Amino acid sequence: MRKYIATIVLLATFLNFQTVQARPPRMPKPKKNEWIEPVRKVAPQSIYGNWIWLNTDCCGSRHGVTTPESTNDNIVLELNASNTFLESHTKKNSLPRSGTIILFKENLQEVMQFNDERPARYFLSDNGDTLTLSWKHLELQTEKYLRKK
Repeated sequence: MRKYIATIVLLATFLNFQTVQARPPRMPKPKKNEWIEPVRKVAPQSIYGNWIWLNTDCCGSRHGVTTPESTNDNIVLELNASNTFLESHTKKNSLPRSGTIILFKENLQEVMQFNDERPARYFLSDNGDTLTLSWKHLELQTEKYLRKK
């Protein structure tokens, strides 16, 4: 019986020592009159603004990449902070598309829904100059836009 108690005490002492060792090391204190730059989180880039269409990678029987050169159409997508959008085309006889956008999270993914259409996942590049709208999770297209300057 004493053997078991001694083993348990030894094991508890070992585990206690391990938890003390697992703590992160303390950071050194700053020297007098030394400035330490605080760590700041990077603010997320805003998706609002004007975007110029770069290309669309589509699906199904029409699979392929279309560009403004291949369609003879330049598209500008305007996303407003009031959660409205306007998509205008330069191609003749095309009507502008407009309405509301809803931004939400779905399965930890950022999602945007135009009017009552299927929602698209959206991704913003690290420097905030490229917007990708993807319907790939629905086996549909992906569109890329460049921020208009």
